[in-house]
Amino acid sequence: MNRRFDSSPFTLWDNLGFRYELPDASEPIAFHLAIDGVYEPETLALILQQLKQGDVFVDVGANIGVFTIPAARCVGNNGRVIAAEASSDIFAFLTRNLEANGASQVITVNSAICDFKGTARFYPAPKHKFGMGSLGAQFGAKPIEIPATTLDEVLEEARIGHVDLLKVDVEGFELGVFKGAHGLLTGARPPLVVFEFCDWAEARVPNSRVGDAQRLLLSYGYSIWRLTDFLRGQRPLRVPLESNYAMLVASRQ
Repeated sequence: MNRRFDSSPFTLWDNLGFRYELPDASEPIAFHLAIDGVYEPETLALILQQLKQGDVFVDVGANIGVFTIPAARCVGNNGRVIAAEASSDIFAFLTRNLEANGASQVITVNSAICDFKGTARFYPAPKHKFGMGSLGAQFGAKPIEIPATTLDEVLEEARIGHVDLLKVDVEGFELGVFKGAHGLLTGARPPLVVFEFCDWAEARVPNSRVGDAQRLLLSYGYSIWRLTDFLRGQRPLRVPLESNYAMLVASRQ
């Protein structure tokens, strides 16, 4: 495995043999790929476990593609993958990584996935924290206007009628993604959902409480697990998490 540490764009290969170009070596995604050969191994394990040939995977907050690209291999040429990334800078790395790994069946969306269509104020992250661009104010960054749309709209435009697995990691704004995916999440073939919970990130979302993304999924009829508990076949959460950090899995099966 190629390891290199500096503050410039560089390339490395993960444990599955995928090639990634990254903006900066000190950011956690790059660091863990370089040191461990994998980023968020439990999340990746869920994706590899759940997806099969011909399935449909949606990655909201795709970043440089560390989950999109393995998922594309899992679903094959007969499957479908949508990768949405709000940051235009990171989107450029995503598209190059998709091309480098031959993931030609992936549909890319350079927009914020929200509960409305139009434009949104986006706060870019510094290069050494390239995975943390957000709709919430941060790092003293000046906001920029970027396109915004809903996941239901994206799926309609792509003529995708169902999704098997949905991954969402949008720095605390998962609630808006789920609101804008009402049709998908309440439909007859609801996807399994894996998503990030982070208390301080959700605390930045206007007119909401920490844990509201989970409460919305519960109102849709989902049950929610910590990712580790789901993988081990344990029981779901009794109440929504309101503190700390966890990767979560939601199922309406």
